Amino acid sequence: MKQFEEKGAQLLGLSCDTIPALKVWSQSLGGIAYPLLSDYFPNGKVCQSLGIYNPDNGFTVRAVIIIDPQGIVRACHIYPPGVLPAPNEVLAELTSLQAA
Repeated sequence: MKQFEEKGAQLLGLSCDTIPALKVWSQSLGGIAYPLLSDYFPNGKVCQSLGIYNPDNGFTVRAVIIIDPQGIVRACHIYPPGVLPAPNEVLAELTSLQAA
């Protein structure tokens, strides 16, 4: 987390789950150190706009999206089920985008 903060990045979790469901999920993992956002209503509208909503099952796909301070999406990586994003890879991409 500190490495992302040092780069001026804010980590957020985004899901189509309800706030109570996100709270239970976070607690089951021992707590999440970054804010979790619910895009539950109206039916994943933000997730749809980011291209990470799967209408077949009503859930988002696992993704890392880098949005610059002006609100422009600079990178979007979608991961298959069971694959977790590698923080070092995300940090490297963030660094390369900041250098550009």
